[in-house]
Amino acid sequence: MEKLIKFITIGSDPEFFVLDPKGNPYPAVKFAVGTKDNPVPIEGAPGFYEQRDNLSFEGNVPPVKTKEEFIKNVTILRNWFITKISIFGYSLSPNGVEYFAKRYLNLPEGQEFGCSTVISSWHSKIDEFEIRPTPILKNSKFRVSGFHIHIGYINSPYEDKRNTDILIGRLFDIFLTIPSHVIKFEPERLATYGKYGMIRSKSYGVECRTISTYFTQKNYLSWVWDQLMKIEKFIQKASKSDLDKIISESYLVDGPYVVIDRTLTKIFNNFENKKMLKDFEETKKYYNE
Repeated sequence: MEKLIKFITIGSDPEFFVLDPKGNPYPAVKFAVGTKDNPVPIEGAPGFYEQRDNLSFEGNVPPVKTKEEFIKNVTILRNWFITKISIFGYSLSPNGVEYFAKRYLNLPEGQEFGCSTVISSWHSKIDEFEIRPTPILKNSKFRVSGFHIHIGYINSPYEDKRNTDILIGRLFDIFLTIPSHVIKFEPERLATYGKYGMIRSKSYGVECRTISTYFTQKNYLSWVWDQLMKIEKFIQKASKSDLDKIISESYLVDGPYVVIDRTLTKIFNNFENKKMLKDFEETKKYYNE
């Protein structure tokens, strides 16, 4: 009997912006400790780390196996940063995009960007992987922050797990990225760090990078977890041949909803088991008798 994919851990490394007492974006540099190369452990919270990332805070939470732990950990991290800055009258921005004054953008930290590459799920296809550099926003008036989700899984449907990674990257857009835009649309993220399908392949699974830090707020964390579990359930229910159809071709989906909707309609119209699409709120609109 074929073993079904199983999500065994969910982790995250969200980023956060700081607002000054007047509500204006302010560099986290003043408050942040640690760097990407040397993150600093958070006191009293084993497995948690903090660091500076451009003009924002970045934190790491330990991977977990339950929704309750996931909500608890992300909330602990947010509250840690809130506590650090609130004593000075500063606050944490809920947003994934902030426009900074030019003097802040010109800080050395404001001109510092990561050099790690990503895989574009939609420009990849089975056994062919499109590697891209991370965006450089040196000439932009804004900076972006994301809620990066790390999915640890076992029982990959593909011998080369990167095929599973791009499958999850595409399904992440269907179940999280597109619905998240309905709740909080930030076009600056969609054009840069939040482009559809951007992932990193990891030894334990995959990192999905497309949703905003807006969804680190406690009232959205249960939804995030539930949507992730729908991805697992979808892969478990679909036949291998239908999963192949999702990633058999590369697509150009940069742009508005209509572009990716057309792509998804094309993919799901080729499904052998179209009826399973009705089992999920996010895919039933692509169901065609």
